[in-house]
Amino acid sequence: MISEFFLNIIFACVSGMLEILPDLEWSVDTSAFGYFLDTVRVVSYMLPMGTVTAIVALIVDLTIIRIVIAIPKAIWDLLPLV
Repeated sequence: MISEFFLNIIFACVSGMLEILPDLEWSVDTSAFGYFLDTVRVVSYMLPMGTVTAIVALIVDLTIIRIVIAIPKAIWDLLPLV
């Protein structure tokens, strides 16, 4: 209860200071992103996606295996008894 009281005071001060700032409007030009997506779609159409996904899955699997092997090895190297 006491901590909630202090947090409410802090929040009131911060929100009061943030009301002084002007409103920001953020607009993103999506033409470059649209061009990138179109390029990815063309490449995906040309490549055999089954093979590509198999290659990506193999890379991810090998990375996971390397991580699983490296963690116990690092722990074993950190042990002071060995």
